Amino acid sequence: MRENQVVSELLKAGEALNHELRLIRFRSPVDWLYAPMEYAWDPYEAYIRRYGSHPMKVMFLGMNPGPWGMAQTGIPFGEIHAVKQWLDIHG
Repeated sequence: MRENQVVSELLKAGEALNHELRLIRFRSPVDWLYAPMEYAWDPYEAYIRRYGSHPMKVMFLGMNPGPWGMAQTGIPFGEIHAVKQWLDIHG
């Protein structure tokens, strides 16, 4: 698979996941949901486009939902300072 195909497939998978997640409904007592794949899509897409286009054997995808993770940055397992300063992704 060509590198740009990898990026395209990763983004398609993220969009499919977003679609499925939008269908989930919660009842009381759940009033609020974090949806980082929605509100942090832009930095997530920047991450995939920048780092998904390099030759690799493994790419980590997932979510660290804590206050230092993807809920803040959109980047899987992303600590805020590292995402902004080291990976140079903002959003």
